[in-house]
Amino acid sequence: MNAVDQVRGLGAPPWRRLVRAELHRLTAPPAVRRVTAALPLLVLAFGLSKLFTHSPDTGPALREADARYQEFIEQAARTGMPTGSIGRDSFFDDPRYLMESLSFGDLRTVLLGLCAVATVFGIVSGGADWASRVMLTLTAAEPGRARLFLTRGVLVGSLSMAATALFGLLLVPCLLLAAHLRGNTEGLDSAYWAVLVSQFLRGIVLVGLLALLGYSLAVLTRHVPAALAIAFLYLAGAGRVFGGRGPRLAEYDMDGLTFAVLNEKPVIPMAESNCISGPGCAATHVDLTAFDGFAGVLLYLLPVLVLALWRSTRTDVG
Repeated sequence: MNAVDQVRGLGAPPWRRLVRAELHRLTAPPAVRRVTAALPLLVLAFGLSKLFTHSPDTGPALREADARYQEFIEQAARTGMPTGSIGRDSFFDDPRYLMESLSFGDLRTVLLGLCAVATVFGIVSGGADWASRVMLTLTAAEPGRARLFLTRGVLVGSLSMAATALFGLLLVPCLLLAAHLRGNTEGLDSAYWAVLVSQFLRGIVLVGLLALLGYSLAVLTRHVPAALAIAFLYLAGAGRVFGGRGPRLAEYDMDGLTFAVLNEKPVIPMAESNCISGPGCAATHVDLTAFDGFAGVLLYLLPVLVLALWRSTRTDVG
């Protein structure tokens, strides 16, 4: 009986011990530790940067708006162009940090960055042990390969989601500070906080799903560089497949889906058209909701996840 057979004969380790071991393996690489330490600093720097890119002094902006508005009026008078309802406010670029309107975009920016980091983390977590041949030892110690695959996948998604929750909680106080010192906090009522928390929670789930997508691609390819390349080609190629297939599918590239998930409004316009009648007009005004966004992300994830599970459990590890 060889060493592998002896290990298999001992039976699978308890699930708690497997979770502890996998958690240590996922967080042990120096690169993962460095990125984990750097990310909160980057989030804080992004939040605090609002103190330097905004100003509570609206005087210069108002004077510039006046000048631009006068130029517009003079040009309209020369050309006979109607001014309609255009006023000075149309040319006013408010330099203040307005928490009610700007925080959603800033939170979305941070969440999208964390989505990219989580995807790479999933790829590294799923593919590094294949390149180093450590997977041979792991599958000898844990003969239930499906349990190993699922345990690591759940941990990859859970760690990514937990980190996102922490970083988001670091960001919001910085934005509040910027609004208090360099803008205003008007409109921060219960409805505002309900929308912001909803966007934040949806972002946490999205990060977990994309981490699992990266993990599945790496397990499927068993090669980190290949998984990185395939992830790019898969997401970009799918966008070309869906593009031009109708107004609803036109936004089913990953950019459109992630924006729909992280959108602070109930819907985003799928297409704009001057069409006012006919059967084609209704289709051009279909809106993409957060539910559509999640459904599309799952459409990307589930086939890769199923194939990765199949290859992980049904093919030769070596």
